[in-house]
Amino acid sequence: MKFGVFWQVPGYEGSDVGRRHWETIEELVLAEKLGFIEGWLAEAPFYPTRPMSEPLLVAAAAAQHTKEIRFGTLATQVPMHHPLNLATEVATCDILTQGRLDLCIGGRWGGPSSQVMGISSEIDGDESRTMVSEYSNVLKDAWTQPRLNFKGDYWNFEDVPVLPKPLQGPYPPLLMAANSDGSFKFAAQNGMGVVGITLSQSVSNLGAHIKTFKSNINKSASNGISQPFHVVVSLFVAETKEKAHDLMRKNWLDSDVIGDGPPVHSSAIGGGRHDFSSGAGGWGSWNFETAVENCIYDSPEGCIEKLKELEEKIPGMDQCILEFNRRGRNTTEVVQNSMQLFSEKVMPFI
Repeated sequence: MKFGVFWQVPGYEGSDVGRRHWETIEELVLAEKLGFIEGWLAEAPFYPTRPMSEPLLVAAAAAQHTKEIRFGTLATQVPMHHPLNLATEVATCDILTQGRLDLCIGGRWGGPSSQVMGISSEIDGDESRTMVSEYSNVLKDAWTQPRLNFKGDYWNFEDVPVLPKPLQGPYPPLLMAANSDGSFKFAAQNGMGVVGITLSQSVSNLGAHIKTFKSNINKSASNGISQPFHVVVSLFVAETKEKAHDLMRKNWLDSDVIGDGPPVHSSAIGGGRHDFSSGAGGWGSWNFETAVENCIYDSPEGCIEKLKELEEKIPGMDQCILEFNRRGRNTTEVVQNSMQLFSEKVMPFI
């Protein structure tokens, strides 16, 4: 099993937002040394406890201190970006990371962050997916055409020189963050890989979704780029299960994001999400017991057993992306110790 790590740059008590960005880069450097293959960086504007707003900049900075680890956005909130601005920013980051970038897109037109930008909350999930499909086609054409000519329902461009072009050809791997049931088939058919999250889809659901995804892969839409299926897991590892339990309880001490983001219209929740979903308002049903059911917390031996079970339930998973500090209440020293312990006593045995 291949492992990545996910960062949201949350802040523990007494921490400084600026310092947390540098600690994230330090943790990324350590991740490469420990054998993790990719560092995934959130884009969470307007969330006071998750102040990472520019993952591409963080990736470009971290790339100057690393040589092999890849970087992925998880997820770039496309309603926040004009497609041509994002196309040039991604291409620039791909150059500065020396071709080590994956772009995972997400976000709903009408969702929490986009409402802050004045986008109507009345846009439903189906229309949002239609917009994502056209948006991704704009990106692909901007990266591959010498001068962009595009005519769609939402965007039109004529003879636009979009520069620079990405280092990776024809463009960086393109994935989609999937929180709702319909997103997995949609991503596959539109030539994208997918990232599922055990905190917004149960493991049994993800096991079913990977079959749907694999059977709908569209190679003609992906331009020959692989379409992987990754899974994010919130994991707490310590020398004993009791100590790991303490780490998780500290992270989930309060309900996860109640009052943590911008005001949200109820329609932003959308269909296809489950009671414990990451959809707006969904966290309101969370409690510590729910977190226990959807996180892994254990000794190294217990983590090995649970990750093997996860692999059996989601066969064909390409990368397991671990989140060692979900709510950010643990210091960077604790996080780095957890990463070290995982690398030494868990990773070699899976």
